[in-house]
Amino acid sequence: MKKLFLLYLLIFGSLTTGQSQGLQSQIVGKGPKLILIPGLASSGEVWEETVAQLSQNYECHILTLPGFGNNPAMDMPEGFLQTMEKLLTDYILEQKEKVTLIGHSLGGFLSLRLSRSLPNHIQQTIIVDSFPFYSAAFNPAATEENMIEMASQMKQIMLSQSPEQYLAQQKTTMPMMTINEQKLPLAVEWSMQSDRNTTAEAFYELMTTDFRDELAEVKTPILVLGAWASGKNYGLTEESVKKTFSDQYQLAENVQIEMAPSAHHFIMWDNPEWFMEKLSAFLQ
Repeated sequence: MKKLFLLYLLIFGSLTTGQSQGLQSQIVGKGPKLILIPGLASSGEVWEETVAQLSQNYECHILTLPGFGNNPAMDMPEGFLQTMEKLLTDYILEQKEKVTLIGHSLGGFLSLRLSRSLPNHIQQTIIVDSFPFYSAAFNPAATEENMIEMASQMKQIMLSQSPEQYLAQQKTTMPMMTINEQKLPLAVEWSMQSDRNTTAEAFYELMTTDFRDELAEVKTPILVLGAWASGKNYGLTEESVKKTFSDQYQLAENVQIEMAPSAHHFIMWDNPEWFMEKLSAFLQ
């Protein structure tokens, strides 16, 4: 698949690779600029099939955050989220024109923060299965303060596991993230490649950062694509999960929420046709 993707780029589009201040980037296609940000411990390769279609009409900037996949980690004295937001801000400003953000999971959370801090530089924002407060999606009583202890414990468990234990955990949890059996080993591989300290810190900060109130300051048009099917064995329904999304995004001025029919967390892998249909309609 990767060889076919690279062949496609050579035939139909330009491919530029590079690294900007810790960010790995690939640029393919011509047209309005899209910046694609993957999620926790994911490589930019997660967007391969998405970019193969979007690059026919858009200039796609495919990023991999430092510490994830095969991109080396970097020092983060100011913490993960603040460091990533600064790197991404610099990258967006370098484009000299408005861009559209497409962010999955953690990448979606970062996209929300950037939509608030760079309102004059972001045309639209597409959020793929991400919440402004991750912890409240599972615990409605969650606050930044009362999640610190649990997040700290989870971070320490993640850091204390042996490579064998960590691999076993990834193989257990990843099937909850995607129903695409061909892609499943890739997600596990990226998790194992990623810097464990970076992953643990990013997860800790995501669990203890509530961005819901700040959404009132976001005027950028937002499309939220949500997934619910992985929770149906635990009593969740499409309606109940959509209500959780609606409640969390209620302060956003211009937001559209769509629920994937059968996807788990990696919507672009699990419901690709539906995913592309929603992206194309929103972008146009």
